[in-house]
Amino acid sequence: MESRPSVTEAKVTDAMMVLPILQGGGSSGIESSLSGVPASLSLKSDVRYRPEDFPAARGLKNLLEMILLSEGVPREMAALVWVESSFNAACHSRTGAAGPWQLMPTTARELGLEVNDEVDERYSWVESTRAAARYLRNLHKTFGDWSLAVAAYNCGPGRMMRGLKNGGCGFGEIDLPGETDAFVPRFAAAAEAYAGIEDESCELAVIWVPANLDLRLLAAEIGMNVDTLMNLNMAYLKERTPRGSGPWTVVVPEEYAERAFPAAWKMDPQRYAVREGDTWETVAASLGVSKKSLMDMNPAGSMEPGNYLEIPESRRRPVNRGVAGNPRFFRYTVRMGDTLGGIGASVGVSSREVAAWNGISPDAVIYPGDVLMLRRPESAEGSDTGGADKPTLFSGPETDIVLSDAERVVHTVIKGDTLWDIALKYGVSIEQIMYLNSLEDSHLSLGEVLVIFPGLGE
Repeated sequence: MESRPSVTEAKVTDAMMVLPILQGGGSSGIESSLSGVPASLSLKSDVRYRPEDFPAARGLKNLLEMILLSEGVPREMAALVWVESSFNAACHSRTGAAGPWQLMPTTARELGLEVNDEVDERYSWVESTRAAARYLRNLHKTFGDWSLAVAAYNCGPGRMMRGLKNGGCGFGEIDLPGETDAFVPRFAAAAEAYAGIEDESCELAVIWVPANLDLRLLAAEIGMNVDTLMNLNMAYLKERTPRGSGPWTVVVPEEYAERAFPAAWKMDPQRYAVREGDTWETVAASLGVSKKSLMDMNPAGSMEPGNYLEIPESRRRPVNRGVAGNPRFFRYTVRMGDTLGGIGASVGVSSREVAAWNGISPDAVIYPGDVLMLRRPESAEGSDTGGADKPTLFSGPETDIVLSDAERVVHTVIKGDTLWDIALKYGVSIEQIMYLNSLEDSHLSLGEVLVIFPGLGE
């Protein structure tokens, strides 16, 4: 992960306001256009995209393009967000993918994003876009053109590697999952529509702010609506930047940036400074809290200029709540010989229902190692009816993978090894390596022995 810059009040300058955008790590040799994505692919899309239907809030298009270009990725790649999440930062799937770029937690951490109980940078417009750009840049370097990079983004680099080994060299010639065969034409159609969108005049700015800053206080300080600020910065799950090291990026409308940047570094990060003319009602409204809760936390007479007010804990519902917490669903790892129909029958539903739960086509080909979300049969949820005669797929929260020693490869970690490199080498997913070796994070130690099963898919 790229280290965060060390910023002290003495080093704060106006130039830093744009630093997060300009510090990209792109290569000057990367292609600047979507080569390898034939325009004819858009004709095969099962979803229609039109410039007039572009769903992004004003300013987001320019923001994402600046970040993509700074990372050496074509600006049109922003159309991928149209396909993945329809530019809804709060978007998440039952399988745990989240944010505008629909990143899985393990992939996000491997790409350097923070994912914990204070911040989930998959929901950050800035950090998730930068991470997705790095991921796409690596996929392009690995597979040679953007259509294959987009396909690998959908099905995983390991699955793409296996497809290439089985023959074919271009999209349409490689045996890929049905969902990926549909995904790339959708992207081509979205990119074509994206090219026809008129440029925006509305701009968003990115500023650095310190750690442990209550963003409600920043909104009140600069006279910005607190909900508007938080909707632009959903990654901060508790309406404040994380404790510890900083700084952190915050997106604001451009007209607020000049005030927001110095204010963030000079103000008290946890208390409200009472001003002339303030009342309990106006302060509560500016912070997005109730008057009663604010008064309960502070003694009578606190509303005097120069005093500081303690403010209640945020009651905003974190954007990640419920992403993978539905107790009716569990994760199932596909085994050799499994079919969507057979898996569905075991939990009392059709293959179409299983496909709908996982956002794939009922005709999609599944492979050993694929992970599906399934709904527990009623009997497994404590009901006295239903599912009594059905075979069960699970004895716990997730079915174990059953493999033979003949399929196993033992890899000893050497200097320079990363989970990404190892996954590409054996054509498997990062998640599989972590799952089979009980790894809690992506850190590897020299000499560490990993068990890998190249026959399994993403």
